[in-house]
Amino acid sequence: MFNCNGTIINSLTQAKESLVNSLHSTFSIQEEICFNKNKVLFLEEHYFRVIATLRRYRFKIPLNYTIDFFQTELLKLINSQKENSLSGIFKLQFFKSQDGTCFIIKINITKPLKYSSTSYAIDLYKEAIIASGDISNLSATNLGIRIMSKSYAEENGLEDVLLLNDKKNLVESKIGTLYLVQENQILTPSLGSGCQDLVLRNVFNRWIRKSNNDYSLVEAELNPFELQKAEEVFIVSLARGFQGVSNYRKTIYSQKRAELIFNNFSNNLIN
Repeated sequence: MFNCNGTIINSLTQAKESLVNSLHSTFSIQEEICFNKNKVLFLEEHYFRVIATLRRYRFKIPLNYTIDFFQTELLKLINSQKENSLSGIFKLQFFKSQDGTCFIIKINITKPLKYSSTSYAIDLYKEAIIASGDISNLSATNLGIRIMSKSYAEENGLEDVLLLNDKKNLVESKIGTLYLVQENQILTPSLGSGCQDLVLRNVFNRWIRKSNNDYSLVEAELNPFELQKAEEVFIVSLARGFQGVSNYRKTIYSQKRAELIFNNFSNNLIN
């Protein structure tokens, strides 16, 4: 099911031909938004990220692009489903057409955000690098590198790989934001490292700083050697939730504390 510029359709074949042609022939901006039990999560943060990205790429922003407008358009898709109490992800895509800035939203029904502690092996991806700095904070900047790194991981029997920047520091995983647990600290690459400025990253980081838990958050430039010093490693993304890492090369990680961190976060902000 799609919301094509305000109209609910079952297939893109029902969309205007001019919109479909523009979608396939022009640059587009994408955003993923999670919903849980029919409630859109972190809508305000996503809205401001979308608007800021549209401005950065010089899109003309229609006057009706308000937060209330997008909430209505997202709820249209939820209400179009037959099931009750749904969870999943909206995939938003903005592009330019002869009618100005347009959007298509797809709804994917999935399980709520969860913690996964399955076997999850990672390694470094060195065939391409991310430029450090704020231009890489935009998700569209390094989309090609993340696609290539996904293929590299599959070809080498890895569940995931970690991207490096031009300073040979850690940036992120191919699926999301990287976190390392060392004693009472949770370390994550800073925005200056070139990681994506994702909403879930910001919400989780803010929660760590404000919550009364046993951990302090450190956003910094992280050398790959920190992976060998870490007691636990986990990755945060909308698609996978919180994914515990089992091993990096010969380094084996526990996955107990990360699961407790996720449960506390989930109980406070999602449910």
